[in-house]
Amino acid sequence: MWEHRAISNKLFKNSGNMNPTETYVRLMDEVEDNVAEAHRQQFNHHEFLTLIPQRGPWEQVHSTDDTKSDPRSRYIGPSKPKLLNTNLFVGSTWIESDRFKFERRLNNVREFLKQKSVVNANMWTQKQLCTTQTFFFCSTGDEDRMGGSFLVGEEIGNEHPFIGVPAGEEWPEWETILWGLGHRGVVPDSDPQDKVYYPSLMHRGVAFNNRLGWIRYSPAGFGKDASGYLMTRPQTWIWPAVNGNRDTATSFNLLVNLPDRRLSFGEEGITDVFCTTGKTSLYTIMGMMSSSTVRQMFGAGSEMVPLEFHLIEPGIDEWIKNASDEDKYARLFEVTATLGYLLTDDAVGSLGGAAKRKRVLIYPQDQGNLLTCVNASQVADHALKSNYAATVFTKLDQADFMNRVSRRFKAYADLVTASDFAKGSRWISQATIEGEKLLGPNVHSILSVRGYDILNMNEYMESFNDVSAAPERLMRRVVQSIATNAMKSLFPYDMLGEKGVQTPFAHIFSPDRASEQPLVYYTDIRFLVPTSIDKLRAVAGAKGADRGRMREAFAEMTGVDPMTALSISDLCLPFLADLGSDSWQTGTGLNEDEIIVEVTLAVNPAVVWKNLLEPTTDEIFDLPKGKKGTAANIWGDIFINNTALHDRMTKDGQGGYLNLLKLAYHWSNDKARKEHKLED
Repeated sequence: MWEHRAISNKLFKNSGNMNPTETYVRLMDEVEDNVAEAHRQQFNHHEFLTLIPQRGPWEQVHSTDDTKSDPRSRYIGPSKPKLLNTNLFVGSTWIESDRFKFERRLNNVREFLKQKSVVNANMWTQKQLCTTQTFFFCSTGDEDRMGGSFLVGEEIGNEHPFIGVPAGEEWPEWETILWGLGHRGVVPDSDPQDKVYYPSLMHRGVAFNNRLGWIRYSPAGFGKDASGYLMTRPQTWIWPAVNGNRDTATSFNLLVNLPDRRLSFGEEGITDVFCTTGKTSLYTIMGMMSSSTVRQMFGAGSEMVPLEFHLIEPGIDEWIKNASDEDKYARLFEVTATLGYLLTDDAVGSLGGAAKRKRVLIYPQDQGNLLTCVNASQVADHALKSNYAATVFTKLDQADFMNRVSRRFKAYADLVTASDFAKGSRWISQATIEGEKLLGPNVHSILSVRGYDILNMNEYMESFNDVSAAPERLMRRVVQSIATNAMKSLFPYDMLGEKGVQTPFAHIFSPDRASEQPLVYYTDIRFLVPTSIDKLRAVAGAKGADRGRMREAFAEMTGVDPMTALSISDLCLPFLADLGSDSWQTGTGLNEDEIIVEVTLAVNPAVVWKNLLEPTTDEIFDLPKGKKGTAANIWGDIFINNTALHDRMTKDGQGGYLNLLKLAYHWSNDKARKEHKLED
């Protein structure tokens, strides 16, 4: 069913044609040799200093009790490289062509991957140099715009975004290790081409070469219709691509299943999965969950850096306004069930050990500069975890800071997620199915929304000034603009608006009436500052950096106790900024005076699923036989009555997802019939 063939780089350079000549085993040897070679390379920090401008975090400073004059002793040393984590991009929504119209300094996937490589490779300590690897799983048609495919016999032109060699240059950015993954068209009419190949690449110019890979397995047209999951069987074509072991290797194993997990992945394994709520993403993750080999690649994370699923969604109001009835309601049900799967499924819940917290992060689809900000955020996560002393600025020492964050995290997580001490929340409280009341499953992961904004250095430094109104202005901007924009993906605008009262956002964070639940449990604000820790301490320390004024402003606007419901951190990321065209840091996407404000809000899942499903109860429709029906009838009658399909889905390991679809259908249908007084 699956081709496991590759062509050597040497043979390709001689012939210019693509023909499979090497076996899977030979290919694995090739990959392992490259990884082992990268690990043996010693980082030459003396030579490195000749490649960067002597300014910013690298300038010489006077030695004091707190700082060292030599920048090498502050940030780098004779380090050995370590592969920190693996990022999976499932589906191409994150990096499709529309994405780049919002990005200021990224124009294509090539630049995005270069940025990701550089900002991660810039994570220094005196002991080690860390980087990450990135894999893309894409549907038919996506690979062309990603620059990731070519047919048998096709010659690679100089304009190819990854493998092409521009005039006058010689492989300046990328090194090809292997060619991979032919698709034979295992689904009838799915692929008119006999074989299609995708490159796996390595980035030059960093101490550890970053491996990048593409996997394409989706048949043509899949995911284009509103109810595609009714007719498709992912276990016949998606799951074989990701559910495998060393004996029956799959295209996913081809790129990530190396023998020594610690050598290959460090301690983290797969810590970030970028996906959508569409069927391709969902079925891919289901297939991964059914494979013990793939499951062990998911790292446990920690209380501070949990395993995270990142999704992009439009606002609820925007989607409802712009979509047709059938598409609109099908999508709302699908999003409800997909989020429910990620938040409640036992297989996902046990990743990395049941005691660890996981998080599902939702970003607004029109978030400007999103790719750059998310790359910076990942660096910040690892900075907090592995390089605390050199990268975070706070008056608290490390142990106290970690304890406070962990305690707050657990406090609000127990409100939401099931644990030994707490029952947690349910995804869809209950529904009557075939005359029997069934409860929705318990939530095991934290659901959050996240938004970004950019400050200049002057605005940022003014926010430490206790005399001016700058701290209050910034907090209002955070709550009124960034947080509202982030929450629109899961809540309608009429719930997010400002009220004309003393605490204008209390209805979101701390409603007065006992019958109302808060939409947001916890708010985390991080300032990602591209400068040296020495400069930040010197400037901010003189003005007081406890963020007291911002906390007071937050309390005034939201009505909650900022000590338990708010965290503000200033993180120094000295390698994040572009330091000029002559520096190695070119391509990171941020200037030296640009500070990223990252706002993450842990939201209440018990309110989210209702807001996704309640729009489906607002209208009634004429059904084909003349009766009045609900949106649930239009979307799912054929599916709900197809018991043979239900049996097949249960047999194929989709029983949990099926139950969520049933719960969503019956909850919506019953409520709509009751509200509109329809007969059964």
